[in-house]
Amino acid sequence: MTSFGIAILHAAGLVTGQAAGLAFVLSYATGADFGILFFLVNLPFYFLALARIGVRFTIKSLIAVSGISVLASLLPQMMSFNAINPFVAAVLAGFCVGIGVIALFRHGSSGGGVGILAFYIQQKTGFRAGWLQALVDLAVFSAAAFVLDSQALAASALGAAVLNAFVAFNHRADWYVAR
Repeated sequence: MTSFGIAILHAAGLVTGQAAGLAFVLSYATGADFGILFFLVNLPFYFLALARIGVRFTIKSLIAVSGISVLASLLPQMMSFNAINPFVAAVLAGFCVGIGVIALFRHGSSGGGVGILAFYIQQKTGFRAGWLQALVDLAVFSAAAFVLDSQALAASALGAAVLNAFVAFNHRADWYVAR
């Protein structure tokens, strides 16, 4: 679901927040492959995961990020969108990525980057992961303003708001958690 949401964003020329958003901004600015950049942007966060959350979480998250990176690079070659409204794309992508993020959290892993930090902080303090991610998104969107036009930036902000609200309201420690 996460990779599908990323493919929708890519097709519409949009970004999201967090590590994926940073990878999008770098990809648009340099022309480098999103999947490779997404994998590289996430590398530093594994040290936090290993030191503070555990080996099992770190390995699961590394596998998830690797899968997202590969699928994000392959999906645009397997499917395309002839026409997609950027605001519709943003909302659909926000829900798709949000579903993927929650599934990963509930199974003791993360899609990497800020998700690892957010997972850790939510576990330790109760501060909702989605709200922390929204704060980080402000920084990513500030950088995105240099590579996107105003309509794409507005649509991207809408998608990130949908994603973060979805995670904030649907991921709670007292709800289903797989082992």
